[in-house]
Amino acid sequence: MKRILKMLRKQHPSPLNYPLYVERGGEYAFPSPYLHRDARLHSFLLPANSEKLQLLCDKCLNNPTKGKTNYQPVLPYVFLVFAKVEQVSSTQEQYYQRGWLKEVDVAFWILTASFKKVASVPILNGLAWFMPYIFVDKPFAMVAGRETFGFHKGMAEFTIPNLYEKADLFTIDTTVFESFSPTTEATKQRLLEVSQVDFSSEVPHLKRWHTVTEAASQIGLLLAKQQSSWMEKMLKPATNLFSSLDFTTTPLVFLKQFRDVHNPNQACYQAIIEANITFPKFREGGILQGKYELLLNHFDSHPIANELGLKIGRQDILEAFWFDFDFIVENGREVWKASG
Repeated sequence: MKRILKMLRKQHPSPLNYPLYVERGGEYAFPSPYLHRDARLHSFLLPANSEKLQLLCDKCLNNPTKGKTNYQPVLPYVFLVFAKVEQVSSTQEQYYQRGWLKEVDVAFWILTASFKKVASVPILNGLAWFMPYIFVDKPFAMVAGRETFGFHKGMAEFTIPNLYEKADLFTIDTTVFESFSPTTEATKQRLLEVSQVDFSSEVPHLKRWHTVTEAASQIGLLLAKQQSSWMEKMLKPATNLFSSLDFTTTPLVFLKQFRDVHNPNQACYQAIIEANITFPKFREGGILQGKYELLLNHFDSHPIANELGLKIGRQDILEAFWFDFDFIVENGREVWKASG
């Protein structure tokens, strides 16, 4: 771990002639990279709608660039991931010495493929995870994520079992507008919950995987099994790609933007950002046994079902997984940036 931190601290600063960031008392946005130690995850696979996912990718990742980027959903699924991280800190020496915090992070994950045109032919440029909805429990996590990378984070309260314990209920409560109107007051409501509906398994956390690559390969095989025979033929290239990739470095993609103070319907800064996740330590992971279902509520401020192609109310979860690892969110890069 010390070797990794030393390597990250040698990363060169931006060559652009930007002013230095002015740090003030009560600062929430510590600089990246961010080290996450002892991250314990429960991940739930949900059937989604490819057309809805494409519309969302277009809205957030493609339309702002007017065709300069092309991100497409790889699979008709989304992952709902509940993460409890024991220690989060900046890897920059000055800030690493200040301390760490615990963090809860819950997000919907969409696997996308980015394409670039070569002689008018779209060529696969790479894969990236897109997280359109993210919820956290600490203002440090929300502010730093939004300001530095463009993580679309909001504050929430959670029920998440500890890893290796009874995994029977996961919940998110957050502040919402139930229906948009001048008389609607924002209130805290139950956004969603994942519950176990089959309690036959006494040991739900099956230990199967010991590397990120092994986990990705096995999840790819499980995705292939979800398809009917004709759909499997259509999706086989995608699932094979998923299972054959080396996920020791996993890119994320974001829409980073800030409202303009004079024209608040415009963005004074807007960019498509990519950043890698590396896994300095992968302890173990595997299948989460039992049957689970998602209860998803609708609120006008959080149209999750409509944007992802999920069901309002209850729906079955296809597969469930668990993981225990350390990871680092590295410094990002601008794939595209709007010119003023």
